[in-house]
Amino acid sequence: MRFRFNPIMALSLSATVLLGGCLSQAETGPNHGLWQRQKQSSEQFLSAATALAQTTQSVCSQETDIDKARQAWKTVMAAWMPLQGVEKGSEQALAQSWRIQFYPDKKNTTGRKINALLASDTQWTAEALAEQSVAVQGVGAMEWLLYDPQADLTRPKHCQVAIAVSGRLQQSATALNQAWQQNPWLGMPPSMATAEKLGALTHQLDYVLKKLAGPLGKPGFPNPYQGEAWRSRHSLTLLSQSIKAMQIQYHAEGGIEQALRERGDETIADRVSAHWQLAYDSVPKDGEPLFDRLNSVAGYRDMLTVYNNLEYLKFVLGGQVAQDLGIIVGFNASDGD
Repeated sequence: MRFRFNPIMALSLSATVLLGGCLSQAETGPNHGLWQRQKQSSEQFLSAATALAQTTQSVCSQETDIDKARQAWKTVMAAWMPLQGVEKGSEQALAQSWRIQFYPDKKNTTGRKINALLASDTQWTAEALAEQSVAVQGVGAMEWLLYDPQADLTRPKHCQVAIAVSGRLQQSATALNQAWQQNPWLGMPPSMATAEKLGALTHQLDYVLKKLAGPLGKPGFPNPYQGEAWRSRHSLTLLSQSIKAMQIQYHAEGGIEQALRERGDETIADRVSAHWQLAYDSVPKDGEPLFDRLNSVAGYRDMLTVYNNLEYLKFVLGGQVAQDLGIIVGFNASDGD
């Protein structure tokens, strides 16, 4: 992703700060609501990452069992979903994304790199991991250490690496939270602010579509190992949480739905609202993991329905909604390798 310095915007931001007097960032700007949601989400993510680091320490000290750490990891993932794939806003915050989650992992880089750490004589710490591949710094590495059959937190080296990874994740969460303390949209004109809100939503939607496209593969040839959180069999829960986060963003005060209704576009606003709910409801919630579901024709068809529902939202947000709001939208979320 490339970020270009805009001198006109810089002057605009400076003028806004100077003319604002004693007004704080929290009291100005058309994207105040979006910033507040991202800021709150980053605070919740930091809290969850801190709890995971502490729980990992307790497991390795034999003060608690591994199920507590697994639950703490699931809480981290739930807190990450509103922030995942947004690709708009603070450049410093966006820079943390790959450190927090290396995904998609098409070549099992995480597994190979974690095994290399375990085989090494190095005394691994969070600081030492900062110099290693991003594949061993985030939530995917913690999932391997908590769920992979090769992992064993009763072994000292495995615990050393787990404590280092959870500590590194906490460091990244801290940096993410610090980055969101400043409003990156301060002083932005309302028209640009609306474009940023729609862009944040559509980028996130594009990312979620790719989370499904990978494991769906080609008809008759699914690849469940490309699913997010396949080791923990937690993919469908995360998918539901992702859709719910986007749905909340769409409905939020000052969000895209409100922008449409203020322009009198009630019909399209209602249609998109209904389809967000349809997409959320179409995610199977019977407890069967995505990994297993893709092995049956009926299960594959269920997931294809979810994908089609989300693809419709991508089409209408990038088409009719963007057109009505006078916005040009591009879908270019980055792929991993």
